[in-house]
Amino acid sequence: MVLASGCPYHDAGASAVQELGLALAAGAEYIRALIDRGLTIDQAAPRVAMQMSIGCHFFMEIAKLRASRLLWTTLIEAFGGSEESQKLKLFARTSAFTKAALDPWVNLLRNTTEAFAGAMGLVDGLFVTPFDDPVRPADDFSRRVSRNLQIILQEECHFTHPIDPAGGAWYVETLTDQVAREAWGVFQAVEKDGGLARALLAGKPQALLAQMAEKRRKNLAIRKDVMVGVNLYAHLGEKPLASPDADWEDLRSERIEAARAAGEKAGTARSSLESLAGQAAEGLMAATIQAAKAGARLEDLAKALGQGEPVEASALVIERASRPFEDLRANAQAILGKTGRRPIVFLATMGPASQHKPRADFSTGFFEVGGFEVVAGDGYPDVDAAAKAALASGARIVVLCSTDATYPDIVPAFCQAVKAVRPDLYVVLAGKPAAEFEAAYKEAGLDDFIFIQTNCLEKLSLFQKISQGGSAS
Repeated sequence: MVLASGCPYHDAGASAVQELGLALAAGAEYIRALIDRGLTIDQAAPRVAMQMSIGCHFFMEIAKLRASRLLWTTLIEAFGGSEESQKLKLFARTSAFTKAALDPWVNLLRNTTEAFAGAMGLVDGLFVTPFDDPVRPADDFSRRVSRNLQIILQEECHFTHPIDPAGGAWYVETLTDQVAREAWGVFQAVEKDGGLARALLAGKPQALLAQMAEKRRKNLAIRKDVMVGVNLYAHLGEKPLASPDADWEDLRSERIEAARAAGEKAGTARSSLESLAGQAAEGLMAATIQAAKAGARLEDLAKALGQGEPVEASALVIERASRPFEDLRANAQAILGKTGRRPIVFLATMGPASQHKPRADFSTGFFEVGGFEVVAGDGYPDVDAAAKAALASGARIVVLCSTDATYPDIVPAFCQAVKAVRPDLYVVLAGKPAAEFEAAYKEAGLDDFIFIQTNCLEKLSLFQKISQGGSAS
């Protein structure tokens, strides 16, 4: 069985449309290769299966999986395949791209949504990624949970009983048609470049996916897209999952020994490879297997079989979506280990709770994503009381929390009061000031402001630096 997989493209940040289009292009590449080697289309098509990753956008993933069958039928029909050979074997796995090492128990919920979409999308086989996969090698418990999730969907929810459980729903049918049309456009663009192999050598899919990955990273950074426990609702008190300690010295010795053994096999492998050149067709597969067992590399086998020189293409950049936030939180943890305390921010809350609480809650959630310890004030009645509390907190960063209506009166006075005593204090405003006030606030000493569309990844990296005495520049 030859597997045309969209998973590497998904893990590199591809959209559902891009993943499907590139997986279809891979399928077409394999079909052509099999036909070139003497198989008919009706012999080749059943030997190619498709594998997709299932992301967290529930209906989009259902549409992608359903559309894959439509497009495969169209593709094989274009090759002249029979109705029977147009049937697709479709396998899927829950996404690795969407899993996080932060608050990893949330991965259970992500897996549930993704596996549910897989069942609705009519996959033939499903692999559920263990929830602790980003943190450690899966243990008995996490593997059992992954297996049980599939069993519940199949045996208790009976999702495998309907022929097409999502069929007939207007939204799903419309989305399936839209995804199929756009994915076919991606496929045609790749075919126009000479097929997937040539396109990859030219770096075109890599560039396309890099752009999409950057867009997805930005959406997470500005919190347009939400990952619970990662860029919103950070759980700073979580207890890390226990990870088995690896004996790296033993592993290193094991790898050295394996390399030495491979070197000893090299002579045997060379003689096996030499025998491939004059091998009759009927004995070629057995001789190839023998050479592989003797230690021959794929590169060596390709040369011996007359497949030409190896080629190189730029690699896809594969990284989980949560990784930048994990690095941010790890930096805060390093500060905790070094100083005995997390980076601190003080909230100078002004007025009664009804006045300051919405922005105090927003600021708390914002800074906890960066691993900050947030010290909240008590709702100070005037600027002098708030300034004294801010200075007494010892924090290097102070966030002023109130309403837009009160800011014109309190922001200049507060900034001047704290800067007169501590010029290095970094004053941040919770909320985006109106254009007519921004210049006046900054002139009074305001350093920065945070609001809903702020790039929290960039700002929190800066704030961590400032909290440790660094410069804002």
